[in-house]
Amino acid sequence: MNMKFLPGLICLLLGNLSAFAADLAAFEQANHEFHADQFATAAATYEKILATGGPHATVYYNLGNCYQRLGQYGHAILAYERARLLTPRDPDLLANLALARKAAAAFGDSGEHRYMDAAANYLSRNEWSWLIAGGALFLGGLAAACGIGGLPRRSLRQTAIAAAALALVGMIAGTAALYHRRDEASHGVVLSDKAEVRLSPFEKADSLGSPGVGRTVHIRDHNGGFSYIEVPGTDLHGWLADKDVSPILSR
Repeated sequence: MNMKFLPGLICLLLGNLSAFAADLAAFEQANHEFHADQFATAAATYEKILATGGPHATVYYNLGNCYQRLGQYGHAILAYERARLLTPRDPDLLANLALARKAAAAFGDSGEHRYMDAAANYLSRNEWSWLIAGGALFLGGLAAACGIGGLPRRSLRQTAIAAAALALVGMIAGTAALYHRRDEASHGVVLSDKAEVRLSPFEKADSLGSPGVGRTVHIRDHNGGFSYIEVPGTDLHGWLADKDVSPILSR
């Protein structure tokens, strides 16, 4: 290693360790505040951790629990949905998300593709991507091995074919799931029970109705401090103030 780079590397490692220690201390503080029933304070601390440390399923889950206790169900659903992107099969998370939706009466539209939705969301986007990459690497390695050493003996040939078919199925399933979720970046959650969809992106424009707190909507466009949204399963669409809606995939 070039000795010129050693001091910089040491500083980088120490900086990362310092940031990790700070986030860990803040996380423990937030947990203490939550157990002391200081839910608003704990929520603010969790938000700071996410702002500095990036997405983390456990922090989102705990943040959702804070907002759940505060009765802010839109923010709770948003936090749980963000956690679900990272840990889609966590039973406690799914149970609390269902409770928040029930409290907000925000069940949304089950849709004609609900079974496809459930299948595509069984794994996280990262897990589907790893499945595709792993299958491609396996098939590439198998092709290289056959090219170098020839086809395997008959005793191994069926096993190799079955493994290759399984890898191919995994790649196809992963590609289909990611394609099905291609519109995920447009999904948002309504945060306020006073949110009003308006005819144009102005505060005094005519109201077209309320989508309801905690409802999942599709965000299609932005104009100033407003987002153009569509409410799945309804004819309601128009402009919603940015303070009343937030994308699930955090910007």
